[in-house]
Amino acid sequence: MFIRKLLVISTLLATSTVALQGYAQDSSRPVRDGAAPNRGDRMLERPAPQRHAPGRLIHNMDSNGDRLISQEEFTTQQTENYERQFDSRDINQDGLLSATEFGPRHPAVDPDIDIAAFRACIAENGGKPELEEDRFAATDTNADGSVSKEEFFLHLEQRAYDQFGRIDSNDDGQLAAEELASNMKDRNLQRRASRMCLREAGDPFL
Repeated sequence: MFIRKLLVISTLLATSTVALQGYAQDSSRPVRDGAAPNRGDRMLERPAPQRHAPGRLIHNMDSNGDRLISQEEFTTQQTENYERQFDSRDINQDGLLSATEFGPRHPAVDPDIDIAAFRACIAENGGKPELEEDRFAATDTNADGSVSKEEFFLHLEQRAYDQFGRIDSNDDGQLAAEELASNMKDRNLQRRASRMCLREAGDPFL
């Protein structure tokens, strides 16, 4: 009888020890807001991919594998799909793009925006006022209120040349990863200045 009681007590003690160890392991796992992190949460925490990251741009544009981007490679990549871009916008298929078909206008064309104040604000905050163009107005070179396929291509081509010249800081005719990284910082600065200055230029109480 005594031996049977000892066996029962030993079994109960062993079971309690295993349960306590399991609880301790579960308690050591990180918990956020009362729930264990799942795969979806981890995916949301990952940094978003950057379309204009230097490595990705070089991979997409460098056709000869020299890890540099030439003027020709850059312009080709910027213009090679121009017909598809144009046709996808040409809703009524009349061979012309109206302002509505072309896409969103620059916010500064709003009549409530003080253009002079907006451009001055951009310069004061380290941006480049000349980059804040209304794409439709810049592309409609004959100012007839619509954009032809030729105007569309020529604008993309000229824009590519201008962009390349701004990024190529040492004027060697090649874009290196360092120059592309510097351009990313400039683009971010331009966006921040534009957003802030649009608010200021459109608010008469500032």
